Formats: sequence, structure tokens, C-alpha cells
Amino acid sequence: MLKSSDRAGWLEPQPRNERPDLDVMHLRRNQLKDTLNRLERLVSPDAVDSVAQLKDELSNFAVRVSLIGQVKAGKTALSNALIGMPNLLPSDVNPWTSVITSVHMNTAQPMGKNAIFSFFTTEEWNQMVDVGGHLGEMAERANFEDERENLRKQIKEMQRRTEARLGRNFQLLLDGYHSFLGFSPDLIKKYVCLGEEDASNDGRYADVTKSAQLFITNENYALPTVLCDTPGVNDPFLLREAVTLDNLSNTDICVVVLSAHQAFSSVDIALVRILMALKHEQLVLFVNRIDELQDPDRQIMEIDSYIRKLLDEQNLPKDLPIVFGSAAWAEIAAAEAADVVEHETDDTLENFALARNNRLGDEYIAEQPLTPGSTANSDTKMADLSGLYELQSILQEKSATNVSVPFMDRLGEQALDLSRQSLLYLQEAGTTTSSLRTDLDFGAFFDDLDQTLQEADEACAQIAGELSDKVLFTMSSTFREFLTSEKASLRAHMKAKRDMGDWRADSEKLRRDLNLAHDEFVRFAPERVNRVFAQTAGRIEKIYGLVLDNDTKLFSVRPPVSHNPKTPVSLMRTMAIDMRTGWFSSWFRTKFDPESYVKKFEAITKAEMQTTLTEMRNVYVSLFIKEVRAQLHEFLSEHIRTLQSLSLLGGEDQRAEVLRKLGIDTEIRQRLAELEAVIIDLEDLTTDATRDGAKDG
Repeated sequence: MLKSSDRAGWLEPQPRNERPDLDVMHLRRNQLKDTLNRLERLVSPDAVDSVAQLKDELSNFAVRVSLIGQVKAGKTALSNALIGMPNLLPSDVNPWTSVITSVHMNTAQPMGKNAIFSFFTTEEWNQMVDVGGHLGEMAERANFEDERENLRKQIKEMQRRTEARLGRNFQLLLDGYHSFLGFSPDLIKKYVCLGEEDASNDGRYADVTKSAQLFITNENYALPTVLCDTPGVNDPFLLREAVTLDNLSNTDICVVVLSAHQAFSSVDIALVRILMALKHEQLVLFVNRIDELQDPDRQIMEIDSYIRKLLDEQNLPKDLPIVFGSAAWAEIAAAEAADVVEHETDDTLENFALARNNRLGDEYIAEQPLTPGSTANSDTKMADLSGLYELQSILQEKSATNVSVPFMDRLGEQALDLSRQSLLYLQEAGTTTSSLRTDLDFGAFFDDLDQTLQEADEACAQIAGELSDKVLFTMSSTFREFLTSEKASLRAHMKAKRDMGDWRADSEKLRRDLNLAHDEFVRFAPERVNRVFAQTAGRIEKIYGLVLDNDTKLFSVRPPVSHNPKTPVSLMRTMAIDMRTGWFSSWFRTKFDPESYVKKFEAITKAEMQTTLTEMRNVYVSLFIKEVRAQLHEFLSEHIRTLQSLSLLGGEDQRAEVLRKLGIDTEIRQRLAELEAVIIDLEDLTTDATRDGAKDG
């Protein structure tokens, strides 16, 4: 393997069957699935539904990978290469009607269908048509009457075209979906490509399609994976922006696709800033179109240095993975059809391979031929030089380490807690000598648990309140500082008598500072909530200690792990102050009194601040505390049910009745032995996951 300092973002070809980390992860997932199946049969009746829920979570688990970038960056061609099905998704799509297309690989198929195309709801369609979506709301807030009317005209034209093409079927489509047992590129085009009024043309349903989901089997992915191809971020209309951002907020790994011709433009920098609201270990940069460079081997190193320097200057993580490649080469390599490479690309690839060989040595190419198409090995070479193998390797590593391990560890911990509770209950039900202390007041214990729940609930709410007040204060201060700075900048621009249409507010810095404030909430809220969870688990352990007269049956109660707060869409979506052409340009070119410009800008900024702060408090903080409370209630409910079941084992008649209901009069010993074996397996699984995570870290 080449040293990272020498490879300039490249890896040697790695055979697809050599994936030890993913193979281990795949094995662990199957082991957990098998263990949960056994556990469902063995636990006490009250815990069966909880185990079934864990099984559903495991069966529906998938790593979500989104490709995002500017229009024509090559996202779709790269998606096709990663999927291994060239030309599956149409790459020449008008951004106005781009649809998020999700390809589910090795996941469960809803209703056994392989393709599902969902349409906008009536409410969503009316909001887009009547208001103009988020941009229309911004125009209305900013009193940009002309621009709002112009936007409405464009949307009305789209509506007219759509209804003319679909006729009376139009209203029937809203709120619904189409599903198919199979699919083809031609079928997909009907739902994601721009269509004309002719109903037989491509894109018949595209204007009303909200999302497209395709389901395939792909042996190159050991973990269930959903690959999402998104619309271009520099779409001037952004009518589907909310759909894209909702998708990104649920993404596990995000690949930002850049162009080698203009790598890391101002739009790209702004995009990475937006995505930094996600954890930065979830981001990968893919610099596309190296097949169009004159000297890829030399220019790749120059571009790599340039991007990392910019990352450093912009206070962004400069250790982000950067993969250089060609979606065109990758798509061809994925099809194992290197013989169809055009002559010009053929020369570029051969010269690139020779230059790389001369610089890095003979071991880089070994005995593989340099000209694509002559043997099967040339497909491996193309995939290597295309960046496909390196990108797949990074995605697979992140899928295993950053997504799958924490997920399976959490499920394993929950299953272990359920197993230990059921073991205790079955041991008590199946013995003639009770381990329960005599003269127990279970009512007092339940009162104690109710008090524990109330106190923990209040503590979580207090934490969320304190931290939200802090983050909202920081965000409002950030807006005020931005407003003060930009008003001074605007006045200086006017004083110098420069063209007003050239003035730009530094919205990128504003967004970065807002994200930093939100990051504080993300970092501290789960940490403090987890302390409450741990204290709650400790109180439950003490109750078990009071209930049991046999210390050997005591067990450690594992607390749940807090969810992370969801990334606010308001920190990622387009703001009025982001608009650098159109509205601001036409507004600034209008002859106003100089101070009117300042007042107008102040009004726009304050409106944006109010929207951001209100959404942060009323949506995202509220959502976080709702999820935390749900975790807490579910956690305590399981232990309350166990203690309630134990309270029913007060005498010989009661025990006999419980055993009769369980149907295990003669099988109690075997069932207990099996349950103890399951606990050992779960302990091994959770220990392995913790050890592997520590080793990777």
C-alpha cells in the first residue's frame, strides 16, 4: 500500500472480495439477528414485543450515503458507478425538476416492489404553487414584490405544463405513489426527467414526483446501503430544497462531488460549511472530471494542496478525505466495459497511468496492461485511476466504523438488558425457594420508580431548556454581530460610490458561526442527558438490590444512550441574505436614499434571525427533548413490567399459575440455560463492538 504522503489521494486496486472489516461486521450483524430470534422465543411474555421491535430495527437498518454537489458536477454518473449499473439513472436532468433518487442495496423491499415513486402531497404542492416554496416566503418577508410575482409566474408555468400533460390524472396523483415489480432506465426517466406537454415524452410525472426509490441486490455491499442522488445545490430555483435538506439531515455519510476544473469554488466552500452541521467524519470530497485534465498526475497534487490550504484558511477540517477521480471512467469500469472508452479518454488514461508508474515505481502497476479494453485487468486499472475503489473503500470503512458499530452496539445493549430482566423473572418463577425478600412493599417500589421517572424527565427538560437558552442567545448575538459588521460594510461600499449590485454580505461566516453555536448544543446536550440516564439506571439497580435476597442474581442495569439532536434545516437552507443575484441586484440598482439600503438589509436580516431562532426552539429543541423522554419512558417501562411480574410471585399458587401460563412446567431448566447462553453471546457481541471501536479510535 502506498504511503498517504505519496499517493495524493490514491489507493492501489483492492479486490472486491477482500473486505475483512466489512466481513466481520456482516458476521456480527447475522449473529445479532440470530441471537434476537432466539431471545424472542425465551424472554418473558412482557418482553416479547420489545425484542420484536429490536428485530424490526435491525432488519430495517441501512447506511444512508448521499451524493451532493453543483449541477453538472457528475453526481449521477458517480452514483451509477457506485451502484454498479451504468446509465441506470439519467445524468442529463434539468435542475428544475430534479428528484432525489434513492437506490436501496440489500435492504427490505416494501410490499415486495423494486421501484416506488412517491408524489407530493396536496398541501406541499399548493404551498409550492401558491407561495413559491421557501424562496417565495423569503420574497414575501423581504417585500420583494416584483421578484415574488416573477417566481409565481415561473411556478404557474410549471403547473400549467404539468396539468396539461397529466390531464385529469393530476389531482389523483397527489398524495399517492406508483410502485413496480421491476424497473428500467426508460421507466425511471418518466419520473425524474424534465417532461414536455406531450404525454408520451420522458418526464411525464417528474414535476409532481417527490422521491424515487429503487431496490436492488448488490454483492459489493456487505451492509445494507441506501445511495441517494440529489439535485444540484446551485439550482437557481431550489423548489425542492426542503426535500433535499430533509434527506441530508438523515444522511449517515455525505459525498461532496466537486469539479477538477473549478475545485472548491465559493459555492463548494459554502456547501461544505453547511454540511459541517453534520459530523465532519461523515464527509468525503470527490474531485471529479480528472479525465478532462491535461496532466492529471501533476494537477491532482496541485489541486489537493489548493483544497487543503483553503480548508485551513476557512477554518474547516483540513483532514477531510479527498478522492480524485473520474465518474466517466468509474461508470465504465463498473460495467467492466473499458473497451468503449473514447479515443481521447483512452490516451488520457494511458498517459496518466504511465506518469503515475514513472513517479511511484513499477510496483504501482505491476504487470497490468496500460491500455483499457485489452484484458479484464484493465477494468481494475481503470477503477483504480477513476477513484472508484478508493471511494468505495472509504465509504465501506465509514459505514462499518461510524454507523454500523454504534447501531449494533446500542441494539446489543438493549437486548442484554431485556435478557437479564427475563432471566431474573424466569429464575424466580421456576424455583420453589424465592430470592425475593419477605414482606416487600412493591407499591413503594413502584412509587419510587414513578418518582424516578418524573425527576429524570424534569432533569432532561431542564437540560434542554438551559442549553437551548444558551444556544439561542449565542445565535442571536451572532446575528447582531453580523448585522453590525455588514451594515458598516454596506455603508463603506456606498461611501466609495461603488456599484451597489456588486455588494455581498458575508453570509458564509454567519452560517459557520450559527453552526458552531448549534454544535455546542449537539456536544453538551446528549452528554448531560446520558448522565441523567446513568443516574436513573443506578436507582433501578438499587431497587433490584432491595427486592432480591440473593446477591448472585443482581445484574448491572445498562442505561440507554441519548439520541443526537437533529440538524436544523434553517442552518442549511438558502437564506434571503444568500441571494447574490436577482433580488438583491435588482433592489440595489434601484435608486434609493443610501440609508434606505441599510434599513432594508436590516429588516431582511432580522426576519431571517426570527425564523431561525423560532425554528430552533420550537422544532429542534422540542424534537430532541421529545425523543429523550420517549427513550426514558421506554427504558423505565421495561423495568417496571419486570418488577410488576416479580410482585406476582408471592406464593406457591401464584408461581404455579405463572408457570402454567408460560407453558414451561417441564422445560424451565432448559429455557433458563438457553437464556443464559444468549446473555453470554450478547455480552461477547457488545464487548467485541466496544473493543473494535476503541481500537479504531
